[in-house]
Amino acid sequence: MSVPDRQPLRRVIDEHQGHLRAGLPRDRAAAVLAIIRVQDRLPHPAGVEPPPDLVTGRRLAGLGTSKALQLLLESDPDAGDDAIAATAHSGPGWDGWAERFLDECGRLAAAELVLGHCETGFMRIVDDGNDTFDAWIATKREPTSWRERADIDWWAASLSRRYAPALRSARPNPASDAPEVEAWYRRVAGVHLEMMTYQLGYPLDVEIGGCTIQTYRDVLAWLIGWELRAHDRGDAAAPRSERSLVAAIGSALAVDPEIIGRAVAAFTLDREAAAYHAAVPGVAAAPLVRISPDLLVASLHGLTTEPLLFLTRELKRCESQEYHNTAFHREIVFRGDLSVLFADKRFVTSSGAIKLRRDAGDLRTDIDAVVFDRKTGTLGVFELKSQDPFARSSAELARQRDNVLYANRQVSGVLDWLRRHGGDDLLRRVDAPTAKRFRVHKVYPFV
Repeated sequence: MSVPDRQPLRRVIDEHQGHLRAGLPRDRAAAVLAIIRVQDRLPHPAGVEPPPDLVTGRRLAGLGTSKALQLLLESDPDAGDDAIAATAHSGPGWDGWAERFLDECGRLAAAELVLGHCETGFMRIVDDGNDTFDAWIATKREPTSWRERADIDWWAASLSRRYAPALRSARPNPASDAPEVEAWYRRVAGVHLEMMTYQLGYPLDVEIGGCTIQTYRDVLAWLIGWELRAHDRGDAAAPRSERSLVAAIGSALAVDPEIIGRAVAAFTLDREAAAYHAAVPGVAAAPLVRISPDLLVASLHGLTTEPLLFLTRELKRCESQEYHNTAFHREIVFRGDLSVLFADKRFVTSSGAIKLRRDAGDLRTDIDAVVFDRKTGTLGVFELKSQDPFARSSAELARQRDNVLYANRQVSGVLDWLRRHGGDDLLRRVDAPTAKRFRVHKVYPFV
């Protein structure tokens, strides 16, 4: 769809966003706290995949939350509407304002998504001349973001069903100081982490942004346990000093507070990062939100849904070079996942990448992983392309498309090598004893 055809919708979106900015309350901290309280009440049914949606592919809880926080964090703290604070002087009053504001931001986010769909050609729109639009799907090919969300929802639902029984054990008295109570919340936080393994595909010893992946996970586990306990006590979302929070985590984990501070910052949404994380609506709610230079607010919803996906996006934003330079480590995790999926004795899995060379001896390409099924004689060849989900723009989406197309050329190179050398030769390089007893009958490539 041409740029001129999209301009009316772009104008209406900008005007509506300007209207929302102009109507923000002066008390930004109270407004953010209200947004967090409402967000933390969003349903999060374990093991249930969301229903379909014509704009987002799958219905997303809190579609407008990131946009709402962006508008609040980026706004001028000296400007605002005192009348809102006067009418919303209580918690329920603020929550009513937050619900209405989130609804408006959700509509704004949906319009932004429609505009993006028009840019890629998935949708078309017609302006009726009264600042309303008719939109329809123009192709049968689903957007990349829909397929990404479907994959993520499938993994999340599968892991939720697996670990749900561990979350149903009797809860202790959260107000008790007994050691077993703290141990219970630590264990439950660990279960939540296991349910999030699909969100961050790096080995635990890889370091990005001055922290290892293990440190990020340990800090997240502490935050989850702390916030779950506060929630069970009935405590409402409240600001907490970043300095005291970092000190408490550092003491509990016996880690240098400077390192803990880096990890906490990576889980925090602030003014600088707000636009980046709001660029893709409904993805990875913020675990922590900064409302002043030393005050943070924790979100139970953000901590227990996609916090490691938020971390992934934040590391990509602020540690871009290091993030991309360490991407090759994901192959280790990928092969480990395959070993778990094909753990039965009938399967043979490769322990590392397999280099394929031309007849002249120079490197042609490599295969990231191989799985052989002794029972059927099927050989699976896997090429890992670890692109980051949820492109922020059509330009980024095009780069990811080119990345996949490059993978197709690599797969073509692998298939060419197999035509010349045969699957049995490849199996021999994976497991020589198995190759002596079994033959490859079929080969399937996976990207």
